[in-house]
Amino acid sequence: MELTITARGFDMTDSVDVYARKRLAKLDRRLRYSVPARLVVRHENARRPDERFIAEITADLKGTLLRAEERGETLHIAIDKVTDVLDRQIRRYTTKRTRRGSGLSELEEQVLAQLADVDDPEPEVLEDGALVREKRHKMTRLSVQEAAAQMDLLGHGFYLFTNIESGEANVVYKRHDGDYGLIIPEE
Repeated sequence: MELTITARGFDMTDSVDVYARKRLAKLDRRLRYSVPARLVVRHENARRPDERFIAEITADLKGTLLRAEERGETLHIAIDKVTDVLDRQIRRYTTKRTRRGSGLSELEEQVLAQLADVDDPEPEVLEDGALVREKRHKMTRLSVQEAAAQMDLLGHGFYLFTNIESGEANVVYKRHDGDYGLIIPEE
């Protein structure tokens, strides 16, 4: 794993760097090739002490992005949690890929833009809370079935995409009963 580690809100010590690299190196056994990954660790002043340290990792598996974010009381706990989540995602990704066959599907060959956080020191205040995070997402042209598969790989509850049939922005989402729903805009 080609790991890049970035610290925000505190100074990174060598012991934390060594621990993170050692812990994430265990994921290499699930992969057949070297994967570029980016780990961002940060410290926030949270009310709950078990949510003060945040570890966020993004790994690019030949065009499919896997992303996980976890919080913990210490940096080591947050790194352990995010490693476990990424391990489950890699296991799910490789299982789905082997079931389909050895070749890569068209969906796996498409590259998604990395979701970028926009740091805004003063969040916009809304009626029921504050807008604390903004993400940018590259719209890819997919069928509904491909969008649902990408949503499952990312582990999200919804996925925004451009419908290949209509050319319009659509949202596919996971319903509570396990089925899927599709939101189609109308004027």
